[in-house]
Formats: sequence, C-alpha cells, structure tokens
Amino acid sequence: MSWFPVLGTVGYVAGIPLAARLFYGLLRRQIIFLDGRERTDPVGYFDTHDRPGVTAAAVAAGLLWPLTVPVYAAGRIVVTAVTAHPRRSRYERRLDARHVHARIRQLEDELGVPDEAPERDRTRR
Repeated sequence: MSWFPVLGTVGYVAGIPLAARLFYGLLRRQIIFLDGRERTDPVGYFDTHDRPGVTAAAVAAGLLWPLTVPVYAAGRIVVTAVTAHPRRSRYERRLDARHVHARIRQLEDELGVPDEAPERDRTRR
C-alpha cells in the first residue's frame, strides 16, 4: 500500500483549520476596518451581525485551501509589486533635507547650542 494518498489526505485535512483561521482573521479585520469608520463599536457589531457569514466564508475557503491560499498569495505579491514605492525624486530628497536641517536648527535653539559657524544654506549640498 502506498502512503502517498494517506499523507496527502492528512495534509489536506490538516490545512483546513489553518486556512480557515487565516481567512477568518483577514475577513474579520477587513470588515471591522471598513465598518469601523461608521460605527462607534465595530467589533460588537461584527460579533452580533457579521460573524456567521464570515465564519461560513472562512470554512469554505478552508475547504478549498489548495486553491484559495495560492490565489491569495499571488494577489498579495501582485499588490506588493504594484504599490511598491518608486525611487524618490531629487525634489523629494531636497525637501526632506530641508526639513531635517530645519528640525536640527530648532532642536539646537531649544537646547541653547551656540552657532560656531556663520549661518549658511545647508540644503544646497
């Protein structure tokens, strides 16, 4: 008797609760976040109104985990690749340098650090 069907079945059954828990958490967080802007107690509302539907959807996703987990992972990879931050422009880098130097000057003034060199424009480096 080959052990591959047995191991495959055990792996599939073991993946059901893990995938269901993953998708339950994702759906719960998304619903609470989206409804949380409009409600004073979004968690309480979720517990009384949305929990049965989210539980059923999570169990269905858990039963189909060989399909849902790779699709979810591929979606996350695509979203990460598309929304990754591009290299900052020269203008953005100069603007940040100005803010940093202004903050340093502000902190030096608050601490009473004397200026040893005459004031010069440090942002033109």
